[in-house]
Amino acid sequence: MIGLADCNNFFVSCERTLNRDLENRAVVVLSNNDGCVVARSNEAKRAGIKMGQPAFQIKDRIRSGEIIALSGNHLLYREISLKVHDIFRRYAPQTLDYSVDEAFLIMDGIPNSELRSIGEAIATNCWDELHIPVTIGFAPSKTLAKIVSESCKKRGRRVGVLLDADAARPVMQKMSISDLWGIGRRLAKRLYTSGIFTISDFADKDLGWIRANLGINGERSWRELHGEHCIELSHIQTQLQDSVSESRTFPQDVDDYDYIRARIAIYASDCSKKLRAMGGQCRTLGVMLQTNRFHAERGVARPEGTIRFCEPTSDTVHICDAALSILDRIFIPGTFFKRAGVWLGEIVPACSVIPSIFDSQDSIRDKNARTSLMKAIDSINLGPGIPVLRLASQITQGHPGHNDGYSSTFQAPKR
Repeated sequence: MIGLADCNNFFVSCERTLNRDLENRAVVVLSNNDGCVVARSNEAKRAGIKMGQPAFQIKDRIRSGEIIALSGNHLLYREISLKVHDIFRRYAPQTLDYSVDEAFLIMDGIPNSELRSIGEAIATNCWDELHIPVTIGFAPSKTLAKIVSESCKKRGRRVGVLLDADAARPVMQKMSISDLWGIGRRLAKRLYTSGIFTISDFADKDLGWIRANLGINGERSWRELHGEHCIELSHIQTQLQDSVSESRTFPQDVDDYDYIRARIAIYASDCSKKLRAMGGQCRTLGVMLQTNRFHAERGVARPEGTIRFCEPTSDTVHICDAALSILDRIFIPGTFFKRAGVWLGEIVPACSVIPSIFDSQDSIRDKNARTSLMKAIDSINLGPGIPVLRLASQITQGHPGHNDGYSSTFQAPKR
């Protein structure tokens, strides 16, 4: 059996861990540039807010207080996601972290009679420890587990167990084909012309027709609906990403070097922390600035620069120093910038990095001490909100319209 553990309205739920006044309110989280809705509370869904809806369409409802709109805080979401997935791993023999808010639980060797109690324990711990609501569906295949999880959400249940694929038919008859995992809107429209409107219609089609019209991916989905394991996701277990990046759009165009310097230091620090969380080290680092394309009269520019380290690193101080040295090279005085970002590339496992034969014992001891220091800082900064320990270069006097907690006048929340 396979379980799908899915955090409900994850971004909104994360925001509610910091502000309990958001409970039972219509809340939406906006994209990085506050352009559109990327997460909705149940109350916002009932108010008719659509996923991906442009923010300007609901600005009057936001101003009136009917809808509460928040800018995305992806560092917070990442921190809570790591904790949630740790709870999943307490109960499942093996997990596949599918996304920040979803994980497949491989329940090999666990009696079916124990699945519901295990699911309830996971949901209870996620709520009691993190205040994150979780829905879990168990089924013979990943696709069926997704269907069970989605059905539980709609019925207000935390855990669902489907032992036989045929028992899912009543649920599949009520679900649109566009809700099937792997079927996008464009393909769904094509299936409508063949008389396939629900997931049940898809499952009832002859396998030969599915194979001829939808290929191997369609066949895998069809077989999964009939209880067969066909979709392999072993590749998502690879913890290391090819690259790590952090970029933001400023609330307004900025030509203040000190402000941009602090933003680059913050992004570099965030990237370093992500790098260590995945157990990696990077060989290359890049920094980019970008002007506002809607203010072309000021000039259009996108300066960027890269650097390659002599040896892989995940040290925040080394990475921040390198990022700021790149900024000094690419910054154009008098130019108003709208966006800045930092990326780390050529990521390798930290365990695969061995000292050079030319390193002295003092140098090796210094590297080990730096690694221990970074672990200690990450441990102190563990949890949502503003980091307790940060570099002096990350602190600025702030800028009009942008106070994210790194201003020297900001009072950190009590823990």
